[in-house]
Amino acid sequence: MARSILSKRVVSALAVLTFGLLSVVTPAHAVSGVQIRAGENLGTVSIDDTAGVINRDRLLDALDDVDFYEPTNVAVYTREGEYSDDINTKTLEYAREHHPDWISSKTEDYGDYWADGLLIITLSVEGSGDGQIGTYFGEDRKVSTGQMDSIHEAGYDDFNLSRWTDGVIAVATKASSIMNRPWYKSPALWWTVAAGGGGTGIVVASVAAVRSSRRKSFAEELQSGTTHLTNVTMDLDETELAAKTLPTGSSHAAELERRFADFMVNYRQSFDAQAKLDAADKKYRSSSEGVEATKKFKTDAKNLDRTDDAIIAAAALYTRSASWEEAWRAQTQPLEDDLTQISTLIDNVEPELQASAAALASYREDATATLASLSTKLKTEDIDVDQALDQLSDLRKELTQRLDEFAKAQIEAFAENEDEKEQMREAMERSRQSTDYHGSRGGTILDVLNPGALFWSVNSYNAGYSSGTSSVAQARESASSSGSISTGYSGGGSFSGSGGSSRF
Repeated sequence: MARSILSKRVVSALAVLTFGLLSVVTPAHAVSGVQIRAGENLGTVSIDDTAGVINRDRLLDALDDVDFYEPTNVAVYTREGEYSDDINTKTLEYAREHHPDWISSKTEDYGDYWADGLLIITLSVEGSGDGQIGTYFGEDRKVSTGQMDSIHEAGYDDFNLSRWTDGVIAVATKASSIMNRPWYKSPALWWTVAAGGGGTGIVVASVAAVRSSRRKSFAEELQSGTTHLTNVTMDLDETELAAKTLPTGSSHAAELERRFADFMVNYRQSFDAQAKLDAADKKYRSSSEGVEATKKFKTDAKNLDRTDDAIIAAAALYTRSASWEEAWRAQTQPLEDDLTQISTLIDNVEPELQASAAALASYREDATATLASLSTKLKTEDIDVDQALDQLSDLRKELTQRLDEFAKAQIEAFAENEDEKEQMREAMERSRQSTDYHGSRGGTILDVLNPGALFWSVNSYNAGYSSGTSSVAQARESASSSGSISTGYSGGGSFSGSGGSSRF
């Protein structure tokens, strides 16, 4: 009964809102719920017609009559292109070389986004009626992928007939009707009002699902972080004692001792963060801010858990305590895992990869023997702990070098052009830098004291290569499918500006 009353109240409220909205819409446009005003909020217009296909005067006259909801600068860039072109990247490259004003100059953006208040339209002409269209937006003007698709579709008919100027005008006009559109002018709202309570239920359910998902993520991240922090708390006395027994005169031990000072500060901060997150109300747990806070808490707690493992292991090694051999096995385990997993890379490779695979196989044999010898020498005290760790580090660095060489060969064999090669390199580098793969190994001394990317694991390599080939395959599929939106910037580094392109 209560649910029924609530539904009636919502529908009634929407009805009142509908009546109010209709009262301000001119009769000619009352059906769509959009009030058309001519030529408002157009800022600067730049036209870089390098393909020579635009009637400049007609385009400028048409844009003068286009209305934007917020002040918007429009940049039109045309180019002679080829089917394989990634015009997202081509647009970024052109902007960096010829129009740095298209890229945000705000300090906090680090040059990673398009300038605020900007709409860029890129037309890449490949032949009569063929090519690609791209639209790119300042962060304060960005639209969804679905909306971008409808913006591009507005120009397809004209583009297919090689009416390039008309197509650009249609794209700009459609974009102006979508960018920064007030919520009460959304077609979805009018459909919802017409549908009555059923439509309202869909909207409410959608919002509820998002919030529920965030609360679930909040709980999972908090639980994972709490588990790590509990481990740290249980080992805290042992960690403090271990830190005090670290010898002076050792570079590894000295760095761990310095880390311990930061460790205690970070531990107290994480403990406070856990208490605040535990006490968070439902609203905060449902917010993106809350989820990000729990992710940070989990990462910090995981790093603490790894650091205390390294300190305890180092103390056992340097003092030759009863558990020193166990501690040394923990240090060699990452390399041993990698040596075992090398077969996943080199078995049944293509002919063009056989030379690189042979180099990895040779390394595996040499490293296996060297690692066994290293452990024996440490046991018989023919070398000290620092020497053992340094030689272990050298073995892992050598693996990283061999993986680098193998990656170059695999990329060369799979990628069909420079853009694809760069796309694969970026995917593999992201995986190499990711703490997810390094953190899962536990807190070895070398992993805690060195940047994660210094030692490339086979597990991380496989994940990066899989991600790279998948990304390239999706880009190829997107390029061959007319109308599908392709986003991202190959070779753009950290650039994350909103926008994308599609074929017509």
